[in-house]
Amino acid sequence: MKLNVVWLGDLGFPFGVTSVVQKTLLVCKGLTQSDVNMTVINRFGLHDPDAGLNLKTEGTYEKINYIHASGSPYRPNNIIVRNILKNLGLINEIYILYKLRKSRKCNAAILHTDKFQSILFYRIISKLLDFPLVMAYVELYSSISTRHGIRHKINGYLYEKYGFYLLDGMMPISDYLVNIVKSHSPQLPMLKVPMIADFDRFNEVERNTDEKYFLFCSGADYFDVIIFVLKAFELLESSEEPRLYLVVTGQPSQMSRLDKEIAKNKKNNLIKLYSGISYAQLTNLYANACGLLIPLQPTIQDTARFPHKLGEYLASGNPVVTTNYGEVAKHFKDEESALMAQSYDIGEFAHKMEYIFLNPKKAKEIGQKGKVFGLKNFDYNIYGSKIKEFINSIIMQKAQ
Repeated sequence: MKLNVVWLGDLGFPFGVTSVVQKTLLVCKGLTQSDVNMTVINRFGLHDPDAGLNLKTEGTYEKINYIHASGSPYRPNNIIVRNILKNLGLINEIYILYKLRKSRKCNAAILHTDKFQSILFYRIISKLLDFPLVMAYVELYSSISTRHGIRHKINGYLYEKYGFYLLDGMMPISDYLVNIVKSHSPQLPMLKVPMIADFDRFNEVERNTDEKYFLFCSGADYFDVIIFVLKAFELLESSEEPRLYLVVTGQPSQMSRLDKEIAKNKKNNLIKLYSGISYAQLTNLYANACGLLIPLQPTIQDTARFPHKLGEYLASGNPVVTTNYGEVAKHFKDEESALMAQSYDIGEFAHKMEYIFLNPKKAKEIGQKGKVFGLKNFDYNIYGSKIKEFINSIIMQKAQ
């Protein structure tokens, strides 16, 4: 019998440049290629109605079914209408799951969420409709430095203290998260699924090596890391005067603050800020960068995660400049598969950036070796069959 899996908890599928949407897409594509029927449910729409996407409420994207439970894939400008659609989506999502389960099109569900209340909600639904619930666990949410206030503290505590007991299986992204799950629920079935990427996407991207630039992609919430990159770029002494391209998404107030920081940089004439670009544009920027920047900090948050962006960087075949922490330290070697500063130090990171111009031939080799290593270990095609087998084993275990 063909396996039918529903993806829950995310918004924005099928279009979007965010790591959340891309992670959803790649896991679902891997499962689809392993003969699993996938359906993604968006509780409500996030897309700009003026973006010209021509999205349907229900449809198929790269053989993956998707449904917008609120009845619209778009985010209304009117706040009252927005809240009505959110509540409608909540009610209709339950009904959609009921219909899918009744028609045998939901054998199991994969949940991706950072909220304990969502785990509890979907656990109740999965119990009532009798299907297993597996969670994609990609971050230690209690450690995220940009989240403040009592509400986030309570959520983080409940998520990691009790959330695991409400699940039938876990797919942690790092060894750190594997150990977190083991410490709370050692009997819970687990499959480690690292960051994954679509390496085929770059095969037909047009290459243009005339312009030399470093690329850094981030959310505006990671403001301190953006400042770190700006300061490292300011220290570069290369006669080639490379540019720095920043791809940053955030609230207007955050972007305004970033504009001011860029204006203060001594090399502000060489810095360009992108925001709200398409995924095709982003892929083109990856493919033509002389170096791709992703400094990780010596924090629990960065030790626990395995950034999706790193996989996309590797897929470009260009050298990645990073730091020697967390999962990166376990998988990569400096000056072999990546350029790695041994500490989170601006001067040391700038030195690794300069390496690309001092050793251009070697830097290209590092980029290509990083791609080969990534293709062998992080290509999404590898994990479809593994996740399918993992979910089937949970279904069989529940049936006993």
